[in-house]
Amino acid sequence: MDKSIFTLGGALWINLVNTTYISNKQTIDILANASSALQWLKENNLLRESDELHLEQKESLDSLIVELQSIRTLCNIIVSEITQRGELSLETTNRIKKVVENLQINPTINSKNDKLKMTFEGKTVEDHVMYNIMDSMMNTFENTSLERIRKCNHEECKLYFVDTSKAGKRRWCSMELCGNRKKAAEFYSKQKK
Repeated sequence: MDKSIFTLGGALWINLVNTTYISNKQTIDILANASSALQWLKENNLLRESDELHLEQKESLDSLIVELQSIRTLCNIIVSEITQRGELSLETTNRIKKVVENLQINPTINSKNDKLKMTFEGKTVEDHVMYNIMDSMMNTFENTSLERIRKCNHEECKLYFVDTSKAGKRRWCSMELCGNRKKAAEFYSKQKK
């Protein structure tokens, strides 16, 4: 499995949407397999050291995967509304609020690079992961215009991304995955003519 797909969305919550993708004309669900789900969590820097120990218990990891699948459903609704309507419905906004209101978080002091900064982390592994996903979503909404949240232009791809390019004209989830494939197909099509 190509791990680059784990983080190409440009925002954590979109990376979660991208945990289902198409490979060789088959839909792959990263969250359907405990080891790939754990790998996705690690690649997206969602686990504290204590969380990794906790998730060694199968029931704990299974419970977290169920939570991730649930929030992924909401994230899919969000990207669908954004790309189709350009805005979120009141119902979806209320669902986001409900998720955030149910999070149990603690403030803590982070002392990286000899600087102190107040940060927040979840009381449980689930709360910590969900907080980071929702925080990513809110940061995207606050700092990016909604039209920069896009679906890949390749007809066989279902991945989304945040277009952070200067010109705002990015078309592919990844040039390596889809852009080159599309351009090669167009080139060979022209050659046949």
